Amino acid sequence: MSAAIFDLRWNRLLDLRATGHEELMDFLGRHAGLGPMVRLGLLRRRETGSEFQRYHGHVPTRKGLTYLVHAPEEELILVKPEKSASLFLELKNDPMPKAPYKETFAEPTMPQYEAVMEQKANAGRDLWRVQRAECLWNKITEGYMDIRMFTKRHGAGEGVLLRNGLCKHRVQKPHDRAMDIQITKEGAPYLEEVENYGLLLVKPGMELPLFSLCEPARAEYWCRLP
Repeated sequence: MSAAIFDLRWNRLLDLRATGHEELMDFLGRHAGLGPMVRLGLLRRRETGSEFQRYHGHVPTRKGLTYLVHAPEEELILVKPEKSASLFLELKNDPMPKAPYKETFAEPTMPQYEAVMEQKANAGRDLWRVQRAECLWNKITEGYMDIRMFTKRHGAGEGVLLRNGLCKHRVQKPHDRAMDIQITKEGAPYLEEVENYGLLLVKPGMELPLFSLCEPARAEYWCRLP
């Protein structure tokens, strides 16, 4: 079975190369990681793992498909022939080039989607809560993480964000369902707020850097991995 999958993948790769496509890891270079692609919102962690997956389970986002071709059956990601130069320039916009990103640290995102589905199911006829869940779903597909999922995984919640100066108490709420805290200048590289829906999100690729700020001793192992 694995040999058949390998042959199928290799033949598809050859076909795509013949039309000018370049395999993503060839484009990035042998020793390059996926961190810049994730931080720029071009790749995200897939919903579930697979024994035949490549790229540590990362797949293109909608933004990423501007530059990339995804062949899910063969687990291939390639750079479009006419987009290699623009993708090269886009990678220079990495918001935090020195931030740690370990592909094996990022977990499959299905639990995040399941949490959103539960929120929507419990929303009833509350249109705001339905729209909030839909907004969160779209953000996850772009590589964001709900702060509640971050807290569930790492045990670091709003209190830790406040103590570290990444957030501060809000003086005046813009609406009744808005959050009681808001992001500070120091927190802006790691967090994003969707004010209309009271959402606090971890930016794409910033889970480990934020974990390192909140719990440096626990995050040290992951940050020091080669």
